[in-house]
Amino acid sequence: MIINLTDHPSTDPETTWIITLDSLDIPVDDVVAELEKLTWLAGNEYPAMSSLQSRQGVYNWGASNSFAEFVLSIASGGIGGLSAMTIDTAVRDLFRKLRERANGDDWGDVISEENACQVARSRIATQYSVPSDELAIQRTETDTAQRTHEFLFRHADGRTFGAIIGIVKDSPTCMRIWREAAASEG
Repeated sequence: MIINLTDHPSTDPETTWIITLDSLDIPVDDVVAELEKLTWLAGNEYPAMSSLQSRQGVYNWGASNSFAEFVLSIASGGIGGLSAMTIDTAVRDLFRKLRERANGDDWGDVISEENACQVARSRIATQYSVPSDELAIQRTETDTAQRTHEFLFRHADGRTFGAIIGIVKDSPTCMRIWREAAASEG
């Protein structure tokens, strides 16, 4: 599941939340309902300008497994007085709710900072089309209680990128990435 917060649907997202639902065993309708709630946060007559896409399928390779992918893009320009911070908090709450629902799934141990950094650079490079080797580390923090690493990178062009990397089912997972414009973009 990917949730993008954008200025407008035609622009790159400022913030992207990512969570792998593979091990959560949540019905598709429940996930769609939770994502749709995010578009109504302002309590307006209409939802925020958004796009929700989902894809489902079945893999067969001697054993069968189904999958579902979800991408929700919410345009902060269409939210009116509601701040991006409110949506950010709501998405955090949704992720917390999904993790609690997985109650009993093994979320794994903290991964090494080096491995987490590689995952962060890879996700940022993919999402924002910047070479990963051009991202210089500015700051790193480890939250042992949440079992996450947070990174702040500076690109040669002055933009700042960030990522929070956690672990789901013993696999490093990029949970959130964001970018900030260079001072000249202002």
